[in-house]
Amino acid sequence: MKYRSLGRTGWQVSEISLGGLFVGKESSDTGIQTIRRALELGVNLFDTAPSYFGGKAQEILGEALNGVKQPHYVSTKVGPCPIFPEPKYDHDSIMQQVEYNLKALKRDKIDLLHIHDPDRYGDKGNPGNYHAVFGKNMALATLQKLKAQGVIRSIGIGSLWLDFQAHCIDTGEFDVILTFNRYGLIWRDAQFQSFPFCRRHNVGVMQGTPLHQGVLAVPRPEWVTTPPDWMTVTEHDRYRRLLDIQKSCGIPLPELALRFILQNPTISATIPGAGNLTELAANVACSEKGPLPPDVATQIESLGILHEDPRRYY
Repeated sequence: MKYRSLGRTGWQVSEISLGGLFVGKESSDTGIQTIRRALELGVNLFDTAPSYFGGKAQEILGEALNGVKQPHYVSTKVGPCPIFPEPKYDHDSIMQQVEYNLKALKRDKIDLLHIHDPDRYGDKGNPGNYHAVFGKNMALATLQKLKAQGVIRSIGIGSLWLDFQAHCIDTGEFDVILTFNRYGLIWRDAQFQSFPFCRRHNVGVMQGTPLHQGVLAVPRPEWVTTPPDWMTVTEHDRYRRLLDIQKSCGIPLPELALRFILQNPTISATIPGAGNLTELAANVACSEKGPLPPDVATQIESLGILHEDPRRYY
C-alpha cells in the first residue's frame, strides 16, 4: 500500500482507503471481517456516515475497530442522520448527531467530521445551502468549537455541487473535502472547478464513489445500444468510447477506474466501497499495480472533461 498526505492535516493516509456505503451489504460479520482485513492490507482511513444503512454502517465500523491499537483514521459526517426526519445543520442538532456518532463508533473522539451534502438540501434552483454551513450557530461554527475542544481533529465538507464546494474551500476553513461523482472515467470536472482551490489552501481530497455508484462496476455492453434513461447523449458517447478502450487494453473496468484516479496527485485518498473480502482485495491491488500504461491513460484523457448539472441527481 502506498500513502499520501491528507492536505494540511499532515496525516499519511492509504491512497486506497475504505468507503463505508456498502459495508454490511452482505452481513454485519462480513463487514467486520472486511474492515479488519483492510487494516492488515495497509488501509488506514475509513469513511462512513450515520445515513449509511440507516446507521448500521457506523455500528459495524465501530465494532470492527473497537480496541484496535494499529494507527488509523475514522471519517464520518453530520447532516443526514436517522435520528431526524430530514437533514439538520444547526448547532443543537449537530451536537446530537455527534453524540450519536460517537456512541455508534465506540469512540470518544472523531478524527475527521464532514458537513454532509448541505448543497443538496438548499434551493434547487440555485444550489448551495450557504446558511447551513456559514450561518450563525450553524454547521461550521459548531464544528470549529468541537475542534477547539478536542472532540474532533479536522473539519471536512462533502458535497456534489462544485461551485459551492469551491467557495467553501476558498474560505480556508476546511481541512479536507470529499467529492463524489465529479472525478473519474466519466465525469471529471472537479479537476478544474475545485481541485485548484484545494491546492491553493493545502486541503486534502477524498474521492468518493470512484465507480460512479456502480456504473463502472462491470461493463454493460447493452448500454451501447440501449442507454439507461438517466444517461445523456454526451455521457452515452463517452461510455461507448470508454468500453472500447477497456476492451482494447484488457484491464477490468473497476481497476481501470481506480488506477486512473490514482494518477492524479491532488487526490489524497480514493475511497471505494467493499462489501466483502474479494472486492477489498481487488481495490487494494490497484495501489500495488500503480499508474495505468501511458497509452491507456492518454486514451482516457482524450475523452475530455464532461460538465454536467448535478441538480439532476437530486
